[in-house]
Amino acid sequence: MKKITQSLLSILVLSVILHSCSTDSEENPAANQELEKELALENDGVLKIQSATYIFKNTGETAKFISQDRDFNFKFVNELSFEASQNKHAVEGLKITNPETDEYLIFLHFEELKNGFVKFDAELSTGEVLRSLMYKPGNANGSPNKWHDEPAIGVTPPVIGAMIEYSQQEQLKNCRAALQVCANTNGFPTVALTNGKGWFTSIESCAIDCHD
Repeated sequence: MKKITQSLLSILVLSVILHSCSTDSEENPAANQELEKELALENDGVLKIQSATYIFKNTGETAKFISQDRDFNFKFVNELSFEASQNKHAVEGLKITNPETDEYLIFLHFEELKNGFVKFDAELSTGEVLRSLMYKPGNANGSPNKWHDEPAIGVTPPVIGAMIEYSQQEQLKNCRAALQVCANTNGFPTVALTNGKGWFTSIESCAIDCHD
């Protein structure tokens, strides 16, 4: 009887563990639905960097999601200055330079995918290399930009702004406390970022508008 009881207990514990693993692996339907709804709206393009998804809204704001969860909306208050120079063949790289500091981004290794996205790598002047980024033009636009029949991406302030925001996570920690306060009141935060002349040096300030 003791052996039977121990066996039943073992089966029960195993069932609980398996159920827990199954539950943890399931996506949050509500969060997934929110991301899908945002993607279905007319936008000016989508950029995916690892687990982050940036949706460039027609309002000028960028909606940022981490995995399936909305993080916040943001916009840069100051104008982002840049110059773009493309090599003879897009596969060799697209270089975007900050004319005031000589900081740069290089987009290269373009690959056009069947789902409408363009996959590429990015090299930053800081030495950071990001692999397998994904870009899709706005659903109100046509096909991706081309250069000598090679796929490329549109160089726009929102794209550059997303790259800057992604690289500035340490500097944005000071904003996180205020974002959490907004979230705790069931508010929806929009962050106004002010960047200095440098792209990858620091975010000078962030102002948070918490609204319903």
